[in-house]
Amino acid sequence: MLAHYAGEHQVVRDVLAGLRDTADLVAADPASPRCLPAVRETHRRLTERVLPHEAAEERQLYPALASPLGSGEATSTMSRAHVEIRRQVDLLGAQLAQTADGRLRPDQVPDLLATLYGLDAVLRLHLAQEEEEFFSLDPSDPTTAGR
Repeated sequence: MLAHYAGEHQVVRDVLAGLRDTADLVAADPASPRCLPAVRETHRRLTERVLPHEAAEERQLYPALASPLGSGEATSTMSRAHVEIRRQVDLLGAQLAQTADGRLRPDQVPDLLATLYGLDAVLRLHLAQEEEEFFSLDPSDPTTAGR
């Protein structure tokens, strides 16, 4: 199970790379007609790829780790990160719903950038923590043997 979820992290990393590119595009040229479609595509990828992965970890992986880690509390900080990721993806969706004419308004840009860069930071930290704390428990993975 650990190997399965560790493998899924590559999909999340691919979405993460696009997220950062989108944030950088919005920061560099918020008036560009490419910005809003890029933000919409990023939101779609977060909704269709990242959120289902995080939900599956909550339903399957974290309960399975409770016993080897000594309690369900051992995954509580990771569960909290899932809540924050979901909150920020929902916020991004709400920000997108406020766009009317196919372009970002100048007053939307600061909050949108905060959400995009915030998601980037939370997801990067969360992936690193999971990989260090949980996936390093996989005895079949030669890259983690002896940790």
